[in-house]
Formats: sequence, structure tokens, C-alpha cells
Amino acid sequence: MYRLVYVSTAAESLKEDDIDNILNVSQSNNDERYITGFLAHNGRSFMQALEGERREVVDIYDRIVADERHFGVAQIIGEPVEKRAFPDWSMNYHRVDDNEGSSAMVVRQDESIDALLNPDMPRDLLYLFSKFLRMR
Repeated sequence: MYRLVYVSTAAESLKEDDIDNILNVSQSNNDERYITGFLAHNGRSFMQALEGERREVVDIYDRIVADERHFGVAQIIGEPVEKRAFPDWSMNYHRVDDNEGSSAMVVRQDESIDALLNPDMPRDLLYLFSKFLRMR
């Protein structure tokens, strides 16, 4: 099992419909490859975690790097792990909606929002995403 986390900056032209499309395609592809993950958007930047078999995760990351809907892609974590932090999510999404920090969790396929705070989730990963979502 391998976990990769990266950050990137959204292209100026990126619209909410583009994000919906990314999520729908990602969820379908990830289901087929048994990839799990989480995508966070803080208004301008993205942070995403991908988990699965290393070859599959790296292949997806290579495609992500080449995607023109964002730039400045930087991997911040790439590590073997014993278990998944997001075991039930083929791809879930959290966005910060305004400068005051209002946010929304976009739950995919009736998955429980409570899973975000899974007590088994590594604390460093929870801290990383929590800090990222507060940045604007």
C-alpha cells in the first residue's frame, strides 16, 4: 500500500463544473483500480491524497501532473503505508466556500461525512489537511 499527497494551484479558467467532472471521472477510475483518496480545495489551491498499489498511484499522479487545469504540482508525501486513511472513499471532496472559512463537504455516493474524522486516520495527515483548508 502506498500513499501520495500533493498540492497544486487551480488554473484561472477552472470552473465548478470542471471540478465536478474531475470528481466523477476520478471516482469511476479509482473504483476500478481500488484507489482511495480525498481532494481538498481551499479556494485557489488543491491538496489531494491518493492511496493504493504504488504503481497505480504513481500512474495516476503522472496524469495529474500533466493536467492543464492546474499548475505548480508538488508532491509533499510519498510513502508506503500499512493501511488506508480513507478506506471507504474512492474520491471525496471538501471545499472552502468563502474568505470567512465557510466550507462544505461534498459527499460522494452516500458515504458518511463522519468518515473524515475517522479515529484511525493518521494524526499528521489530519493535521496537514486541516491546516491546508484554513489557508486562503
